[in-house]
Amino acid sequence: MLAVAAKTLDRGADVVVILAGTRLSLWRQTFGRLQAQLDVGADSVAKQRRRILAPAPGVIAGEGSSIPLSTLYRLQPAQVRRAVAGGQPLIVVAMKQTDHLRALGQSLRESVFPAIERRGRAAHMIVLDDEADDGSILDARIENSLNPVFGHLKQVPRAIADLWAPRVSAAPRDLFTTYVGYTATPQANFLQEDQNPLFPRDFVVSLRTPFDSGAIEPRSSTYFEPGGLRNYYTGGTAYYERGRAAEICVPVGTNPADDLADAVRAFLVAGAIRLLRVGDRLGPMAARTHSFESRDEALRLSPEPHSMLIHPSASVDDHFSTAARVLRWAGIESDEEAAELIESGRAYLPASLASKVDEEESEWVTWVDRYRKSAVELQRAFTTPVPAMVPEWAEVKYVLQREIIPSTRVAVVNSDAAADDRPEYEPTPSQEGWLAARDLCTIFVSGNVMARGLTLEGLTTTLFLRTSDQPLADSQMQMQRWFGYRGSYFELCRLFASSSQLRFFAKYHDVDEGMRQIIASEMTGESAAPSPNVLQGAGFLATGKIANLGNQPLCQGSKPLIRIVNSGEQEDPNTFVVAELFAKNPSRDVYAGGTLRGRMLEEPLPLAQAADLLDSLRFDGYVPGYDSWQGVLWDEVQARVEEQGALAYSEPLYRPPEPSAGRAPDPARKDCPYTLGAYLRLWDACLTRRVRGLFPTDDPSLPWSAVDLSLRRSRRPRFWVGIRYGGESAVSRGPMSDLTFEVPAAGRHVAGGQLGGPWGSQDPSAGPDGYRGDDYMDYYFRGEPVVGIDVAGHTWRPAGSDGQILFYVNQPTGQKHPTIITGVCIPIGGPDQFAAAFSAPAPLRA
Repeated sequence: MLAVAAKTLDRGADVVVILAGTRLSLWRQTFGRLQAQLDVGADSVAKQRRRILAPAPGVIAGEGSSIPLSTLYRLQPAQVRRAVAGGQPLIVVAMKQTDHLRALGQSLRESVFPAIERRGRAAHMIVLDDEADDGSILDARIENSLNPVFGHLKQVPRAIADLWAPRVSAAPRDLFTTYVGYTATPQANFLQEDQNPLFPRDFVVSLRTPFDSGAIEPRSSTYFEPGGLRNYYTGGTAYYERGRAAEICVPVGTNPADDLADAVRAFLVAGAIRLLRVGDRLGPMAARTHSFESRDEALRLSPEPHSMLIHPSASVDDHFSTAARVLRWAGIESDEEAAELIESGRAYLPASLASKVDEEESEWVTWVDRYRKSAVELQRAFTTPVPAMVPEWAEVKYVLQREIIPSTRVAVVNSDAAADDRPEYEPTPSQEGWLAARDLCTIFVSGNVMARGLTLEGLTTTLFLRTSDQPLADSQMQMQRWFGYRGSYFELCRLFASSSQLRFFAKYHDVDEGMRQIIASEMTGESAAPSPNVLQGAGFLATGKIANLGNQPLCQGSKPLIRIVNSGEQEDPNTFVVAELFAKNPSRDVYAGGTLRGRMLEEPLPLAQAADLLDSLRFDGYVPGYDSWQGVLWDEVQARVEEQGALAYSEPLYRPPEPSAGRAPDPARKDCPYTLGAYLRLWDACLTRRVRGLFPTDDPSLPWSAVDLSLRRSRRPRFWVGIRYGGESAVSRGPMSDLTFEVPAAGRHVAGGQLGGPWGSQDPSAGPDGYRGDDYMDYYFRGEPVVGIDVAGHTWRPAGSDGQILFYVNQPTGQKHPTIITGVCIPIGGPDQFAAAFSAPAPLRA
């Protein structure tokens, strides 16, 4: 974000506005980063002349939060006039809160806009929105039910847009503004309706991260970094996939006290190992008591920050009680003393913990062994030249007791007044010189404040105890602060969480990667911004910022019935399809319960041929063409499939018929018959690919990228194809009458080209000598016992079973030509995705 700000300034931008989150801590952190990385150098007259920076440096970090906002963002008109006339930019770091935005907007209208109009030539403003899914989202479905007279509408997005398109007055004619939103979790940005002025209309860019694979063309979510693991971004792939054998993720047990103690030991031992790897720096204890001659010397000689995060819950009270439990375990004698230490900001681990290392040595030394094993496993996973160095226990113990334990502070960071404001990683001046940064070795206990961009430098160990009854992918992805550039010490990183939470994190990562692949595939340079389908899971929603979200799966269920039926006024082209199939292939009668039920091909069709058969069906009243929401949906799915290897054919997965010249395409249906063929092709392709964002229907808790593909291939279904006889007279005209066997027609009622009823014969209680139903006709043909399993109230064929395609030849009294009705039985175990889709709100109850 700061790099984009720098490049726009290089190209002559007049105004750069950075919206630095909705929290005071993030606002201050972003301002500090801007000063360190963009507005570099000591404050001087020359620096003041080359730009205007608002608020004034030092105000945000000090007591300036009590200054009136009108003063905080006030710009002197004469200074602004000189700056605009002389091409000096204005840089503003604003908090994303309504009152702050209104104060900034007023200052722009009073001081900046008049100067731009007076200059009389084009001016350019760029607005960079950090954490753009926090506060900047409009849920149109909620807002449409609100009365704007009473001011219930969300104001932050409108206040942002007012910066360049104010509703209270006109913006300068020569002002051109670009708005860029940054977020790691864009689900809500895509799902919101476009009445939000901040909706992504013009471009969407997925930023790449350095890893050991990836390409620029075609674009992928990562790019190849030749520097190796130490320069990689360690995200979900590293934590949940490649790092699995290294045991980077540790499931917690049933005793919270033991888990807390084990995680803290892991953190402290890791700190000693990190310190032993650098021989030219002081330890954190020595640095705390040292006076440095300059800021640069303090940075050069102090150790790199080493941090732990404990995330117990969203409750502020839990944060303080958890911090107290850490101190009590370490040797602080009472809760009262622990509380006083935490509130004072001087809650250092007591010296008694160093003695505890001697008493419980076996529980500490095991972490040296575990880190050494992790180093070996990561060398294998990432093919590094040698495993990372892990010293012997004697060296680790010496540094642990003298440098790490006595310098480790326990801090609470949240919204409570008694908590620390934010981590401090900058040296501070004193009367004697410069002091080392406060948080060189710190255990942070926190909650939601960590879920919005607040950075913990050197985060090595995380104890994540939080649970959620309704997991939301974007919120919990934001909580994963352990991602980052941690390759140089990745073998020392640990994430402690419950097994169920670790599975959720792995699924969040998988659907996130799937969405990134979608965006990357659509970044073609065209004018329209990608608008991808947002993926979620069977057990979690993409976001809680948009109301009435449900799931839109790819699979239409265990036994979808194609309800579209031709009229019978002309010959049904589908009768030719069925007749030709049975004319060319051997078939036999099917008897069940002492009655002739129909006819079935002697050999089943493989997945791809079954898909081709379903795609060959044609309907007078349904010709959707490819350019529909179904086409977009399947394009995205295919892009993720092809990320794992090109398909063996040039045609797409989804193959609907195109309308003839002069005919408009029909609106795509949710139960589109051609998605059945696409789904079977997808299943076939996924048997050799670990496709992101998919889950097997028999185990939605497991990403398809983690399934046993050899097992899935051994359970590859085939599809038996049959004709179900009806109770009417045999078909006497058309291609079905030319077969070597008679086909008694069904007399199903069809209205408006639509079949209203369910599948044909159904008798769930039928015994061995009866007939359970048409959806099992192939079982009776093979002479096998009928098997069905109940999943969430729906009956599926078990994994490893074959499927069925059943045709009814329908000709009720008065219908001129016979028509085809088609039902499909799909076994459980295929791939599926869950795209976020709006569902109707529940009715209000009296």
